[in-house]
Amino acid sequence: MPQKDWAKDRVKIPDCAQSESLYHYTMAEGVHGIVKHREFIATKSDFLNDKLEFLYVEEVLRLTCERYISNDALREQFLSCVNEKIERFFVSDEEEEALMSFYVVAFSTQPNSALLWAEFTDFQGYCLEFDHDALEEGFQDSSFLHGRVMYQQEEQIACMLEAMILSIRKKVGEGLTDLEAFFDDSPKIDQQSLEELSEEIAVISAIYGMFFKKECFEGEEEYRYIFSPCSRTEDPEDIMEFRIKDQIFLPYIVVPFGDGDAPVPLKSVMIGAKNNSDIAERGIRYFLRREGLDVPVTVSDIPLRY
Repeated sequence: MPQKDWAKDRVKIPDCAQSESLYHYTMAEGVHGIVKHREFIATKSDFLNDKLEFLYVEEVLRLTCERYISNDALREQFLSCVNEKIERFFVSDEEEEALMSFYVVAFSTQPNSALLWAEFTDFQGYCLEFDHDALEEGFQDSSFLHGRVMYQQEEQIACMLEAMILSIRKKVGEGLTDLEAFFDDSPKIDQQSLEELSEEIAVISAIYGMFFKKECFEGEEEYRYIFSPCSRTEDPEDIMEFRIKDQIFLPYIVVPFGDGDAPVPLKSVMIGAKNNSDIAERGIRYFLRREGLDVPVTVSDIPLRY
């Protein structure tokens, strides 16, 4: 598993503006866990809602290689080698390899979004507003990476190309000088050099796979925190848990926020439009007061159509 500093050096993920708010759409159980226990649920990356989104990075990689690798034989050999290694980070039947996977907590920069209300709560959950800077501080010892999801394919290709160039320069500096000709028309690349470069690009692709989505999802304006169980002191197998949704077992890990008793940096709570009873509003206000939080509570004004 790559280290955090290594990933930041190779992977360029756009961040939020300072003091920007992030929004987390969840159900009542999620609010309870976050507020009372300062715990977030991070879902295993290949079990998120869009099961194909983590295969999309392979499409971006192919487009990048088709555009910039001149030699057809090298391009196909390289792609085959990288894609084979990428599988270890996504869907895997091998328990040991699955434990190497990443876990995701999803936020958005969009408040009161009809798209996100529908996707995560059926318009009857809660939208929690957090201070981005305080979230970053609370997760700094446990998160692997965080940032905005990218939806524009040209931006994704540019990121992938930059990562390839940086990785090639690093490998050349380590003595694999044959990689200097990687983008030439008739390169002579040693198999060992190709394997080492493919290993690095596979890791980079696996990480970018959690921040690349198709343009049709742009309305989500998603911001993700990525966690790895291998960064924890416990045995990764011991911290993986399962929740059941629509009769499907979904693996997740519980991510604690911060290391003290300070409350989570909650700025406001919005109640879903379907959950508009007086009892729902009074209940969440009472719960928040009991937990020492004095934040605004409102009800979504999105009109529902049936």
